[in-house]
Amino acid sequence: DFSSAKTTLVKNTVVSNEIIFAQDAKVSVVDMNGQVVKTALVAKNGNLNVAELPKGTYLVTAVVNGKAVSQKVIKK
Repeated sequence: DFSSAKTTLVKNTVVSNEIIFAQDAKVSVVDMNGQVVKTALVAKNGNLNVAELPKGTYLVTAVVNGKAVSQKVIKK
């Protein structure tokens, strides 16, 4: 149940070149076609460069403290 424990994964949901993370996690960036376009290990307050990705909406998914977390990110 996602509503009971809202874990923030991404600090900035509208990004230009970098996604900033609020948690240590192994993340996947998924486009709206369901394709995984990037994966990375990120640190709390660390960032992931997504400058090469085209503009659009992406889903950032990870497992944080044993819970699956997803957050939508808009690349402008």
